Amino acid sequence: MNFPLKYLIPLLSFFIGVVLVIIQSYIHMNREYERMMKNSSSQAKVVGNRLASQITFKIKNEGFSEQKLISMSAPYMAEGLDQITLYNEKLEPIFSRFIPTYTHDPMEYFESSHAFKVIKDQFSNIDYRKKQKKIIGYFPIDLPVKKGEVLSRHAGVIFLVFDITAEYIQTKNAIIKTAVMNVATIAVMVMIFSLMMYFLIFRRLNALHRASLQLSKGNFDVHVHSKGQDELTQVIMTFNTMAIDMKAYKNTMQERVDKAVRERTEQSKLLIQQSKLASMGEMIGNIAHQWRQPLNALGLILQKLELFSSRGKLTDEMLKENVHKANTIINRMSSTIDDFRDFFKPDRQKEHFDLTTVIHDVMNLFEAGLGEADISVSIQIEEPIGQLYGFKNEFVQVLVNLINNAKDTMKERNVSNRHISIHAQEKGNEVLFTLSDNAGGIDEKIIDRIFEPYFTTKEEGKGTGIGLYMSKMIIEENMQGKMDVRNTAEGAEFSITFNIDKGSKE
Repeated sequence: MNFPLKYLIPLLSFFIGVVLVIIQSYIHMNREYERMMKNSSSQAKVVGNRLASQITFKIKNEGFSEQKLISMSAPYMAEGLDQITLYNEKLEPIFSRFIPTYTHDPMEYFESSHAFKVIKDQFSNIDYRKKQKKIIGYFPIDLPVKKGEVLSRHAGVIFLVFDITAEYIQTKNAIIKTAVMNVATIAVMVMIFSLMMYFLIFRRLNALHRASLQLSKGNFDVHVHSKGQDELTQVIMTFNTMAIDMKAYKNTMQERVDKAVRERTEQSKLLIQQSKLASMGEMIGNIAHQWRQPLNALGLILQKLELFSSRGKLTDEMLKENVHKANTIINRMSSTIDDFRDFFKPDRQKEHFDLTTVIHDVMNLFEAGLGEADISVSIQIEEPIGQLYGFKNEFVQVLVNLINNAKDTMKERNVSNRHISIHAQEKGNEVLFTLSDNAGGIDEKIIDRIFEPYFTTKEEGKGTGIGLYMSKMIIEENMQGKMDVRNTAEGAEFSITFNIDKGSKE
């Protein structure tokens, strides 16, 4: 919830206070209702017994008279007595009176079991009806003896209903009034507390927040004022010290950055040079493989000319023919040197180049060396493919590194049926190039580290650990592509993704 703390704390405090007031008021109200019920029941019992005694006395001395009963009950009807009903011993009503505004059946609360028990035991019975806010009372009474009866007693019961709604409302209003006063008191206290929190904490926090925003934007000339020795002041003093330190660091940071850039540039140049030197032996080996067959052919031509010359059978026509063959072979060997020289000379600027042509030219140079290592190569290029943009000879260096790594791994592991697969296709605005082998793959424990500088899986003295690192730098930094590796069922697969230069697409 994105809500300012300076508003959340007061609202939360007020809410907790109101909840506590409601709980306290509920408990207090129940207690007051119980107290009111007990007091009202006691008063109703006193009133009922007094009225029963008065009615018994009047009936015995003056006889039964409805008018007298009305007169006797009138003062009580004016003070909360809602209903009075007089029953004989058979629970037959002989007198009944209730307030005219009484809206429900006067007999609704009467229970004969309570009345019979009161007549039998001659003890009053009080019952509190909380829901209806009524007190029900049963009080014993002696009725006049009929004529002709001797030593006989007739008992009856007075049924009284007292309405205590007024007392209930009075108690409820008093509790609500107290609760409202408590809520108002809490509101005032929360307001005072909020003002104290604002001036003591939040105002300084706001200043610290604004200064932090300025600091994040690069403005180090910030200072937050604060007095006192409390914890927040200590935090502000720490912030001020940090701002001063950052300002001092800013003054020397540019020099450090420039120095780091120079060191990184020098290191990158050194790594590139080391990578090219490491490839030099491979280049010389490939030249040797390319020249081996032509040198054998030249040797045979010279031996043939020497043999025919010693026998006196060397003719001008034969000499011209063999010299022509020798020149053809020498020209082919010279062309091989030119091809290697072109591929490994430094690029001065980026250019557009055709991926298919580069792949076939590289494979022509490595044909003899791969053949000697008994490695077959399959090339699958799904035309058309747009031209790539970058340093062509650097990309050639990447291909050389990948092919040499695959060849060395297969020879080291003595793999049978050695094979390298090259595949290229265009997908949308990208060209996907993959080179895979069947050398068994790379250990999953180290596959995430093979592009790190100076990390190699070869024996000591047989690898520098910079070939794949430089390859990834060339692809991702110089050609804005992406280079990755994964294991397949047969071996390792290196994938390179390029963005197509649409302007040069044929």
